[in-house]
Amino acid sequence: MPETAFHSTITLLQALQLMGALPSVFFIFLIGLLACRGQRQAWVPMLYFCSLACSFILPLVVIYPPLDQNLWIKATLTLGESMLVAVSFLLIMQFLLGMPVPLPYWLVLAIPLIGGSPFLLSSMLSPMECLADEFCKDAADYKSLYNIFSASFVFLLLVYYSSQRSVAPSTMQQQKHQYWLIMSLILLNLCLLVVDLLFLAQKLSFAQTEIIITTFKLTFIYLVMTSLFRVFYPGIADEVVRLSAKKQHDPDADKPVVERITQLLEQDRIYREMRLNRAAFADKVGVSEHQLSRIVNHYFGKSVIELINDHRIEDAKRRLRDEPDTQVTVIGFEAGFNSIASFNRVFKDKVGVSPTQWREGKVS
Repeated sequence: MPETAFHSTITLLQALQLMGALPSVFFIFLIGLLACRGQRQAWVPMLYFCSLACSFILPLVVIYPPLDQNLWIKATLTLGESMLVAVSFLLIMQFLLGMPVPLPYWLVLAIPLIGGSPFLLSSMLSPMECLADEFCKDAADYKSLYNIFSASFVFLLLVYYSSQRSVAPSTMQQQKHQYWLIMSLILLNLCLLVVDLLFLAQKLSFAQTEIIITTFKLTFIYLVMTSLFRVFYPGIADEVVRLSAKKQHDPDADKPVVERITQLLEQDRIYREMRLNRAAFADKVGVSEHQLSRIVNHYFGKSVIELINDHRIEDAKRRLRDEPDTQVTVIGFEAGFNSIASFNRVFKDKVGVSPTQWREGKVS
């Protein structure tokens, strides 16, 4: 068989690693598009999935000998894999801060770039690492030992910084997904830490360690897929509706639904419910979420959330004008917003000034 040919068969472990590499690359591509569209918060998750992809791809290079023999490729993948814990810290901090991570936090990347590079490079070049003539250990042991110390240090940083800050204001739905992502990231890294400890204690073989770690990472990807979309692209469902091919609308079938939507918003004023989202709205209308999005987009020219917020803002504007003695915060909450921050943000986006400025007549 030629030296450059692929191996004809792959193991179960390699199949699992391939199953993890493909969605990781997909997320890199998708989040990269968001980053190119100016969403600065997309850079950290893109870096995280680059590191995750490296951890899946690195053991797969043996399938294609020319890649396996290329030290530069293996060095890049090894370094990318070593950054996983540090980038997890950045991603968790971004969720807590609700904004792009400030520059000082990025110093955490010095841990894998400086502290771990010698051990990781030695594990790539030689299966054994000797600290003295009579004391040689498998390089994989040093790699696991480095993972344990680096993960412990990073988690101490995480405990310190998270104790100083609370989760940034966001919608209830986004908070739910953010907490789920934070807990998933922490649990994943803790599980990987425990596996490394068991490997060093010789309770697990190298093969067992690899398959357990791969399974944990693979489970993480498929469990948090939906939450990642909801946090970094909350309007993705409506965007899909907008960008999908034009569908034939049946005016006779859609008319009762449009009337029901109008009644719920203008007469029943359901937009005042703080927990009203697309799913709850669809349930009240009696249609699926997809059908609701399609009809609202076609007949109202906007997304479901935009339609709800438009009614909330109009209600708030009327009360700000007619009820000068009512506090702005009270009006915001009673209009359906679950925080004064989101009320101010949406109001300023749609009106051009804050609620207080609008009440004072400072309309832009």
